[in-house]
Amino acid sequence: MQKIELQNQATMLINQLSIEKLREAIDYLAELQEEDSNNNLPKEVADEIEKVGLGMYIHNLFKQVGGVDLEIPPRDPMREPPRFDE
Repeated sequence: MQKIELQNQATMLINQLSIEKLREAIDYLAELQEEDSNNNLPKEVADEIEKVGLGMYIHNLFKQVGGVDLEIPPRDPMREPPRFDE
């Protein structure tokens, strides 16, 4: 075989490999997108969150199981700001 023929064949193989890799990447991204769409919240839950807000929705979930008592620590006085003129 001539050198030019080998170069042409090598170029064709590289192009085919690139196309195959590109197709694999596209298939992988399509699978990820499908998985992501399957992980969406049910419509009823999404509607409820939109209606009452995420915070209130979570509060209502905890209220169903007896709630949660959180001890909020007291606030300390604000510290002096740093000085940069010294």
